[in-house]
Amino acid sequence: MTVSGGDPGSFGQEEADARATIERLQAAHPASRGRAFNIVVTLIEVGGALVLFKLARHLGWSDVAAYLLGCLAPIVGAAAVWIRSRRLSGASAAIFAFTALSAVVAVIGSTTPKVLLYKDCATTAVVGLIFAGSCVIGRPLIFYFAQRYGTDGSAEGMRSFDLMWRAFPPFRRVMYRMSITWAVAYLVQAAVTAYLVAVSPFDTGYTWDQVLPIVATVIAIAVTVVISRRAQAEGRRRAEAEGQSPARGREHSDSAVHDEREP
Repeated sequence: MTVSGGDPGSFGQEEADARATIERLQAAHPASRGRAFNIVVTLIEVGGALVLFKLARHLGWSDVAAYLLGCLAPIVGAAAVWIRSRRLSGASAAIFAFTALSAVVAVIGSTTPKVLLYKDCATTAVVGLIFAGSCVIGRPLIFYFAQRYGTDGSAEGMRSFDLMWRAFPPFRRVMYRMSITWAVAYLVQAAVTAYLVAVSPFDTGYTWDQVLPIVATVIAIAVTVVISRRAQAEGRRRAEAEGQSPARGREHSDSAVHDEREP
């Protein structure tokens, strides 16, 4: 999606140059070019943990060892992103941090199977709090996931998001709203998972622990899409109010939000 900031005459030379650079980078590094890569990496990160856990249990490993083995999948996915872009993106750093947090929490204190799942719920709740906290410290965490999934994953493609953040205040506001959405999704998911773990045997609880994050993610994506579309509609209304052409209005609306598919 091409991102523009409206009529060039309404911007200083620096903003106009940033807009032109963003359009050039996004044309050269569209998200569609990295879609297959992002799908594969996401499957590794999300489904890999469950597959490794089930495989380890089938081989007779203990519940604790199988759980820790499953933590390797997100690390493999993050490493693949680094190899492609040659930079440790914010999304990759977050994935490493979440995985490390989960592993550390898993080995501290009691390591009985059920307690591990409760610890995982606590970790998810902390992740939700991090999403919320990022809105007051630095850039919202969702920005880095949008940067990963909204480009082809290359360093130059990701740079276009850095330029959008600096050049377009509406884009920044939408990123804040999206981060709060993901914070709420993870906090609610952690609470629901903890309840299901409490009333289920370990294997069933572990399955819920792997499936519910996907459900929460799908819901958060749906809300994110709604926020994105509303932002674009608002941009078109502003453009029409300023007397711009419909085509220019569509470009103006894109400055409010990039077409972000997944965190």
